Amino acid sequence: MPVTLEMPRELEAQFSAAAKARGVPLSDYLRDFIVEHCQDDADDLRTAQERLADPQPGISSIQLRKNLGLDC
Repeated sequence: MPVTLEMPRELEAQFSAAAKARGVPLSDYLRDFIVEHCQDDADDLRTAQERLADPQPGISSIQLRKNLGLDC
């Protein structure tokens, strides 16, 4: 699917340089960049949804410090 992106020239220059350094066309570099970052967000959302569906009991800050060995 074709998409047009408007961005500051400085940012375009950075993306162009990165694509050139990898030896790929700018369009391929941008596609991979967007997909990778969207996947990270999708993974975070899925994790949050799973945790909300199965909440675990919380612990106090005192217990957390004790668990981490921060209190003697």
